[in-house]
Amino acid sequence: MNGAQGMPALVILAAGLGSRYGDSKQVAGVGPGGEWLLEYAIHDALAAGFGDIVMVIRAELRQSLQERLGPRVGNARLRFVEQSSDHVPSGCEPPPGRRKPLGTGHALWCCADLLHGPFAVINADDYYGRHAFGLLAGHFRRAQGPAMVGYRLDAALSEHGGVNRGVCRLDPDGCLEDVTEYTGIAVRNGRLTGTAPDGGHEALAPDRVVSLNCWGLLPELLPDLESGLRTFLADAAESREYYLPAAISRHLARHGRKLAVIPTEDTWLGLTYPDDHAKVVAALAALHANGTYPTPLWPRA
Repeated sequence: MNGAQGMPALVILAAGLGSRYGDSKQVAGVGPGGEWLLEYAIHDALAAGFGDIVMVIRAELRQSLQERLGPRVGNARLRFVEQSSDHVPSGCEPPPGRRKPLGTGHALWCCADLLHGPFAVINADDYYGRHAFGLLAGHFRRAQGPAMVGYRLDAALSEHGGVNRGVCRLDPDGCLEDVTEYTGIAVRNGRLTGTAPDGGHEALAPDRVVSLNCWGLLPELLPDLESGLRTFLADAAESREYYLPAAISRHLARHGRKLAVIPTEDTWLGLTYPDDHAKVVAALAALHANGTYPTPLWPRA
């Protein structure tokens, strides 16, 4: 099991470059006291009973993250793993000239050695709502399989440009059948559309369930995650990414496993574009004002 008395671990993917946002959005101040989005995730996960916190980062963020978060996580164990394009499985070669990270699937692979029990995976630049981690913790207590918190597509868009989302197909029992990563999802000429993996533009229904990379996973995924990464690296163009949703889909299909999709009505917030910042700040201020979160978020030392 994971280190903190068998409690699930929280994996935060924080190594993205934020090319559209234009800054290190993982450490952008958005709360009333300048809190980062990932601090809300840690706060909510600890309250839900998570233990270890594993952050996949770029090297230049390590010091600021350690200094800021170390005193705030209490008895939880905080660990950092650096994601770089030259960190690949033995016998593999990274794509030549690669600057951007290899993708969310590669990010999770980077910390696989630290995961020995149930774990959640999230993005550092998303706010998943107050109850997402409680839903995953409850699932881990009741069931032995993986899970995902599912959001409506029309509740997971930016007003300022296209977003990338894993669009899900569910079976009659509400379990995930497959997930397809669409890019550039936005409303254009009154229609919600996105770019499919084959490059084609498709219309998407507003009520489609999407993955925002809020997963509840088990270590049984990790060997297949590495196998898929090896396949990806054998024929990886410079701009392609190894997406975690696609890796999970392949794992489920290979083993005939079910993944429960847990719907939530919580509000998603995220930093994709610079103009998203003001909306996120206002929404979090309202959550503090109505008592959803204390002010300040963390107790003063």
